[in-house]
Amino acid sequence: MIQRIQTLWLAFVIIVTGASFFFPIVDFAFDFKSMPTVQHYGLLPQESTPDSQQFIQITPAWSLVFMQIGVSIIALISIFLYKNRQVQLKFVASGLLLVTIYIAFLFFVKIDGLEKAIQQEYSMPQIIYNKISISFPVLQLLLFIIAQRAIRKDDRLVRSSDRLR
Repeated sequence: MIQRIQTLWLAFVIIVTGASFFFPIVDFAFDFKSMPTVQHYGLLPQESTPDSQQFIQITPAWSLVFMQIGVSIIALISIFLYKNRQVQLKFVASGLLLVTIYIAFLFFVKIDGLEKAIQQEYSMPQIIYNKISISFPVLQLLLFIIAQRAIRKDDRLVRSSDRLR
């Protein structure tokens, strides 16, 4: 049955993944030609104002975009694996792993690397994290954990009912 509670949690993972494309992850504030400049960094490039240039992000962050697409595909496939709970559990575990890798890659590689690049080119940047976008990967992680617990609970219920027959 597709109308189990884990389907709802996995659908929320897909919704949160879609929402993560519309918010900048971090803002970098630095001086450029003696003018204070704030640049947004997200999964997709943000609109730049006509009087400023886009220094940091001209193209999408493809590595992060592909990881987020992978998370949503894993969640979507997991929804339709409701007949085979063991495989569904493995897909949810791989989604957990991918979200964990995404979080580590985002903070330790992307943001840290951009901070060092700005520091070399312009000045020491001030990093301002967008609280909404930073909470999306953590929310995805929690939703995968809740879905995994619901799948295990459902599996235990089915096994106990098989013993009664």
